[in-house]
Amino acid sequence: MLYAAVHDHRAWPLGLEELEYLKKKLKHLNCNYRLDLEVRMFALSDHPEYRYVLLKWEHYAKGNKRIVLLETHDMEQMASALKMLVSIEETEMKQRS
Repeated sequence: MLYAAVHDHRAWPLGLEELEYLKKKLKHLNCNYRLDLEVRMFALSDHPEYRYVLLKWEHYAKGNKRIVLLETHDMEQMASALKMLVSIEETEMKQRS
């Protein structure tokens, strides 16, 4: 199934406020993470309408590497992963200061 990225956060459907909040909080703690929302391109009922993709960018001298950490259709699973990463990043920030 093909999915297309929803680049404008204002076009995200209602009900994803928790994901948007966690995305912004994680981005504030570590700008190498990115959450993408993708929408189904064809109206086939056997596939979920939305897909969530959690990415991490690693920076090297020769360039950047894009790592897909999680790709899921389950909003709760993505929220749990984001909460875990926020907790880890907050702990690391406290240890650095």
